[in-house]
Amino acid sequence: MSAAAFITLQTLSIEPARADTVVARAHITLGRDAHDISATATGTIAAMTEILYALGAGIEIVRLSQQRDGDETVTYLLCERDSRQGWSSGRGRDGDEATVNALIAGANQLAA
Repeated sequence: MSAAAFITLQTLSIEPARADTVVARAHITLGRDAHDISATATGTIAAMTEILYALGAGIEIVRLSQQRDGDETVTYLLCERDSRQGWSSGRGRDGDEATVNALIAGANQLAA
């Protein structure tokens, strides 16, 4: 991933699949380029992690914390890429959505 490219999640759909897995389909812009990527994994967070790796922007979650804020969930992640770490956060209607947003924020932060 180019240091100047910024990841933006346009759409994400999650559907149940076989053997307790889900299929995630994401439409993502990376800089000016649009990408349609899908991944099958054991859950939404694992699928989004695979999608980020497919884009060349993979990160690992070192720590995770969540809390409710009114009708939303806020997720705080300590992420790591290439031995560099940084905190990111994301908001969403539920824990998965908030964590996906925090993952993308972490990938953008650690891409530089």
